Amino acid sequence: MKTIKLLLIVLILISSSSKAKENHITLKYGVNKSGYATDDWIEFDSNGELLAKEKRSQNEKKLTIKEKEWADLITSRIKLWETQLDEISVPYATTEIPRKLSVVIGNRGFMDAFAHPTKYPSKMFFNLSVFVKSYGSGKDVKNKNRIDRFFAHEYTHLLQYRWGIKNPYELTNHVERALNGSYKEGFGHFRSISNKWKDDNGHITEHAEKTLKSLEAVFVERMVSLKNATDDEADVLMKGLSMGPFNKKWGALTVALWLVKEAKGNDANLIKWVDLGPNGIIALANNHLSEDLKVKLNNVFKL
Repeated sequence: MKTIKLLLIVLILISSSSKAKENHITLKYGVNKSGYATDDWIEFDSNGELLAKEKRSQNEKKLTIKEKEWADLITSRIKLWETQLDEISVPYATTEIPRKLSVVIGNRGFMDAFAHPTKYPSKMFFNLSVFVKSYGSGKDVKNKNRIDRFFAHEYTHLLQYRWGIKNPYELTNHVERALNGSYKEGFGHFRSISNKWKDDNGHITEHAEKTLKSLEAVFVERMVSLKNATDDEADVLMKGLSMGPFNKKWGALTVALWLVKEAKGNDANLIKWVDLGPNGIIALANNHLSEDLKVKLNNVFKL
């Protein structure tokens, strides 16, 4: 069985290598020289609702010098990213990956980087103004690695959309929404966490292990509580799943760190976890939770 799996991975890599020549990324500006949003830029309000074109293009907001530094950094990484699509896509071995995509850079809104694949299945968006506020200068050496990780994160969301077309997952209750969010953002954060969480060999760090212990308790408490929560209660329980302080993201970071443990430095080990979809998150949790938390979770979710 192991021999067959190894052969499959080798065949995938050979096929990917030949297809890599098809990879092409186009850089587009979401703000023109006069400072107005272009048709390529999209923006969300604070509730995550997509703004209409007239609401996002009224105000003039030219790129600042600091924002241009980030634009230059992103421009300089495009060719490298074209070579990384197949590597990022290894866990999505059963999915036809997008090879022609666009990176749109703008300076409006409150999100740093995002994708909206249901509407734009081959685009990702980088907000230069938030990059400046949150991460400093685009000339800072550490931001080369940071922007590469952001790209991998958003490309993962495009891959998830492609996977989801053939593997639909209905969101009929609060638990399913939480599992779906943890699944999508868990894989996204797996790609974007720094070496504070995952070392150069792809293994979890001591700091990550310590943080994970507290996150796991929150994960179980929230999932169990969501089972019979009202809509208002669920809104409160869902907070912090993938937004807010990074080390408190009880859904996204918890799953990302479990995936680091599962991968063991080899992303092909994650193929099965991709293909299990959001429902596989409970099985993933059972692989890593302490015995007491496992019992608490399985009193509600029977595998």
